[in-house]
Amino acid sequence: MPSPNPGNRTYACSSGEITIAVETAEQWRALAVCLGRPELAYEGAWDIVLSAPADGPVARVVGEMFCDDTAESWKRRLDAHGVRCVTVAT
Repeated sequence: MPSPNPGNRTYACSSGEITIAVETAEQWRALAVCLGRPELAYEGAWDIVLSAPADGPVARVVGEMFCDDTAESWKRRLDAHGVRCVTVAT
């Protein structure tokens, strides 16, 4: 399992939590598009995400997006975009 970073951690949703496991720049791009924030997938962003703290500024931006809907809704969307994730029982 990769080190925790904004693409590899658990986020709170409006109901429940979701754990994402992004492993490539392509998956990071898919996550950014799914979140409605394609600008997060700029050239070189994945390299920055890999070394970013799991609770740092990038994670806070991503976390704000997940708070807008339930874990189950996000799971369906992320699955459709090819982003590995699981819902977490709370």
